[in-house]
Amino acid sequence: MFILDSLLIGSLRFVFDKIVAAAEAESRDDTSLREQLLEAQMRLELGEITEEEFAEIERDVIARIREIKGTQPGAFSITPGTKVTGVEATVPDDVNEH
Repeated sequence: MFILDSLLIGSLRFVFDKIVAAAEAESRDDTSLREQLLEAQMRLELGEITEEEFAEIERDVIARIREIKGTQPGAFSITPGTKVTGVEATVPDDVNEH
């Protein structure tokens, strides 16, 4: 009986871990937000919404995209008070041949 219980609990934990991982991945994906912005732009061009309505949708969607990008590991943002002290750049070899 104990073996069956531990197998059942282990299986449920595995399933729940997969569900949590999928939900976290989806919460960090901005594809649906970009599609929503594109849809709003198409509706604007078709005359279904006004410029003001589009501006409101655009503002909300871009704010949500920034939230997502800000919570991703390695995300980088510059605020007006930020000073850049150095930049590293590489140039491909074929550029110098021309």
